[in-house]
Order: sequence, then structure tokens, then C-alpha cells
Amino acid sequence: MTDAHIGQLAGLTTAALWVVSSLSFTAAGKRLGATRVNLLRTIAAALVLLLVQWFVLGRVLPTLSNSALIWLSLSGVFGLTIGDQFLFTGYVLLGPRTVSLLMTLAPSLSALIAWIGFGERMAFTSVLGMLITTGGIAWVTIGRNSGALHRDPNLAKKGLLFCLAAALCQAVGMVMAKQGLNTSVGAFDAQTIRMYAGAASMIPVAIYVRHAGISVAPQVTKRAMMVLALGTISGPLLGVYFSMLAVEKIPVGVAATLIGLVPVFIIPASRLIDKQHISTRSWIGAMIAVMGIAVLALGGNSE
Repeated sequence: MTDAHIGQLAGLTTAALWVVSSLSFTAAGKRLGATRVNLLRTIAAALVLLLVQWFVLGRVLPTLSNSALIWLSLSGVFGLTIGDQFLFTGYVLLGPRTVSLLMTLAPSLSALIAWIGFGERMAFTSVLGMLITTGGIAWVTIGRNSGALHRDPNLAKKGLLFCLAAALCQAVGMVMAKQGLNTSVGAFDAQTIRMYAGAASMIPVAIYVRHAGISVAPQVTKRAMMVLALGTISGPLLGVYFSMLAVEKIPVGVAATLIGLVPVFIIPASRLIDKQHISTRSWIGAMIAVMGIAVLALGGNSE
């Protein structure tokens, strides 16, 4: 098997794993609450990465410059703590299918932030990709038959705002991570620092939520913990590993496009697991959004 085939398979595997993690975190969030899910999965993932660093690489912390440490730590706070807090709440309010579609905005927002904040060039194809992705999302969420809008209008509005905030935070986190990676930091070490920072910063957030009297749905059951464990393994651990493998073996644009198939993959998964009716509008919108990711990623990769 060639490197190209390995990379393509890794990209598709990443998308499939992130579908599993999305469904798992949605189910866990309904039983445990978004805050508890975010806290437990970041701590669990950070502990696993710490053990790998310790027993496999013989260290606890990677050797990084101060600049890289700051950028990657901030990336973890924005992307994993703040962003995923909004994301997991969105899962509970809207469900994984709608949330995964809205999160396709993140690559476009990343390109926009990098252009404004760091002067990275935006080609015509990048702008076109952003418009296509946004159009696909609008086609689904604004339409009268949108599944997200069949819910309580107030909860739907809140969920949409949370998902947009999650996409923005993820975009900010990715741009910050890129600044850290530009200092010749390896992908695994970068992910380790991000997860350490995410786990550490999630603790005060959980304390605040508890003392503020915000409901965290305290229904800790064995089933809920098993689902949470499945989401943690398939998402921040295996999912991230296969995404890094895809980026290593094939062009970034191709990898991003394959990984960006999550909204399409999650439609049949939701149909099989939750017995949800999938409208033609949803299929078309998801495919348009993925086309936008492809234009954005492949266009940027060609520069």
C-alpha cells in the first residue's frame, strides 16, 4: 500500500471516528451534562498522552520554546476548553447532525482569522470555498424543513449561537496552533500541550459552573461513562492520531477534504441509530458544505 493510499484511508478513518465521537458525546452530554463531559474527556485524554510521553518517549513535557508553549497552550484553552464547552452544549440542544454541519464553518473562519490577524494570503478559491460552505449551511438551517428548527425555537436559537461560538473558538484555536507548529514542533507534542492546557483550564470552568448553580444533569451511570469513554477514545485520541497521519502522508488540502466528510457520514449514522428522517434538503446542504471545504482546502494547498 502506497503512502497516498495510507493517507486517504487515514483521512476517511478520521471522519468515521469523529462521527462516533460526535454521537457518543451527544449521548453522554444528555446524561452527564456538557461541562462534566468536557472535563472528564479532556482529563482522560491528557492522562493518556502523559503516559505515552512518559513511558514511550521518556519524558513528561516536550521540549518547546516559550513562544511555542504560549501559542499551543492558548490554542488548547480556546479550542478545547471554551470551544468544546459550546460544542457539547450544542450537541445536547441540536443533535450531532446539525452541529457537525455548522462546524464546517470552522475552516472558513480559520482562513479569515489568519488573513486578518497574521496577514496570510486569501486566494479567490479560498473566498469561493467560504461562500460555498456558508451557502450549504444556510440552505439547511434557514429552510422551513430544517430538523434543527423543529425543536423549541428558543432552544434552537441558543443551540445555533453556541455552535457558531464553537466554530469561532475552534478556528481561533487552529490558527494559534499553527503559529506554534511553525516553530518546528511535532504534531504529537503540539497535541499533548494543547490537551494539557485544555484539561488544566477546564477545571476552573467546571468549578464556576457548579458554584453558579448551572445544571450539569448529574445522572452519572455506568452506561453514560462507557459512552463517554468511547467518545474520548474515538475523538481526541484515535481521531487526532489518524488526522495527523493523513496530513503526513497526503497533501493537507486532500486530507482536510476527506476529514471534512463528517457531516455527510453522520447523516446515515443518525438515520440508523436515532431513526431520524433525513430530508433531501439536508443531504444537499451537507454535500454543498463539504464541496466548500474542498474548494477552500485544495485552493489554499495549491498556493
